[in-house]
Amino acid sequence: MAILNIDKLTYRLPNGLALYKDFSFELNSASGLLIYGPNGSGKSSLVKILLGLVRNYSGKVVILDKDIKHLSRTRMTDMRSKIGFQMEEPVIFEDMNLMQNIGVYLRLSGQKYTKSEIISTLYENGFSGLRNKRLSALSWGEMRMIEILRMMMKSPRLIICDQPFAALDDDTIEWVATKFKAMVTSGSAILATFSRPEVRDHLDWPEIDLTR
Repeated sequence: MAILNIDKLTYRLPNGLALYKDFSFELNSASGLLIYGPNGSGKSSLVKILLGLVRNYSGKVVILDKDIKHLSRTRMTDMRSKIGFQMEEPVIFEDMNLMQNIGVYLRLSGQKYTKSEIISTLYENGFSGLRNKRLSALSWGEMRMIEILRMMMKSPRLIICDQPFAALDDDTIEWVATKFKAMVTSGSAILATFSRPEVRDHLDWPEIDLTR
């Protein structure tokens, strides 16, 4: 079953540059898809379109059986609460500690987890010692890993990630790739953009190359 369907997407930047023309693909449950391209190739623009942040395109973008271009802002916000997404810059509550951050994220997503369940997840993934640490004090890689853990606990049907492997060392890339594989095995559909060729050494998912 298609969780995400893009049909003949055409999008131009305000300067007239065409990033997409009649661009089509679909993503099914329990599957992963990589979108490759260098800076400026349209990866972030595609993610913003999928999240309803950019609407001046033609064609159809259907997520969870909804044509998102025709959703109101309120309904699009509700749609985003149902999926998992990761922007190019980490989206975290920097003034909160790790426990508070995950708890607030899950509540905003409509998920119910006890404090002990969150602690258990952190312990299983080697983060128990950081649970009272403010996220502003974490490294870039640690913040990325926390974003992945939050999404895993949310268990969304669709996950959209913009450059989740950027600025990570090889071990952290492998950690993220392993979590992505586990989420796909659990039934999630994942779309992830990337610009580092070595990502292919960690994920053998189907790929769309925006340079072709």
